[in-house]
Amino acid sequence: MFRKGDIHERRIMQNAFDLIFVRSGKLYMDENNQKYVLEPGDYLILPPNNIHKGYKACDEETMFSWLHFYTEGHYAYSNAAATSKLDKLNKYKYYKKDEFIISVSQHGTINPEDFSALERYMENISQVKIDKFQREKLFYHSTVSELEGQIYFLKILSLLSSMGSDKKKDFVSDIYDYLVSNYQQSITLENISQIFSFHPAHIIRSVKGRYGMSPLQLLLEIRINAAKQLLTDSDKTIHQIGEDVGFGDSSYFTKQFKKRIGVTPLEYRKSTQKKD
Repeated sequence: MFRKGDIHERRIMQNAFDLIFVRSGKLYMDENNQKYVLEPGDYLILPPNNIHKGYKACDEETMFSWLHFYTEGHYAYSNAAATSKLDKLNKYKYYKKDEFIISVSQHGTINPEDFSALERYMENISQVKIDKFQREKLFYHSTVSELEGQIYFLKILSLLSSMGSDKKKDFVSDIYDYLVSNYQQSITLENISQIFSFHPAHIIRSVKGRYGMSPLQLLLEIRINAAKQLLTDSDKTIHQIGEDVGFGDSSYFTKQFKKRIGVTPLEYRKSTQKKD
């Protein structure tokens, strides 16, 4: 439990991961200069041997659960989810299970229907409580056995890994559809965050993982493609076209168009007319 004004300590954890799950309030974390704003329902996994710290004090009372864990097997980082290819059992391998991969996103938002379950699992295996209000750190015996604790830990991993690709693809596709339908309007990252109820950092990471660019870069790409179509098929002025595709400033439109296409809108129009 953190008070307003409290900040997470700066440290490096040797050979141990740190899973943080925010239950209320807001936590500001930095891991190797990558900044995260964790709001209720957000989680973050901090890998071993990297510096992590709070980069800003809590601006409200904040409650979060944390879990330190380690693996005796190999682990790796990737920009895409890893999958296991398991062979079918046969008569020659009754007694040996194939190795398999558990792939979990480092940072994400728990589905609302899973929030209370994750909260309960982490509470069940809790052995330490830090209460900044009472200025104390309490250590106590777990109420579950070692085996039950491991089961709860696997349930936690299952919840995090089940935030599957299908849901993520649908969510990212919905954002893309929204941008295509509304590119003529003024759109900010905050607008997108409010409409889709995800934190801006989660939206940026998800869209970039799918399209290789941030939501606003994707919006710019959509606007430029729409402008190319209008330059080819209409007699509207450059200024009108810029406004029609969402650019309020015609000079900014020209600058962005040339940056991406290599020529100005007028030069592009002339080149397409010559081709015709």
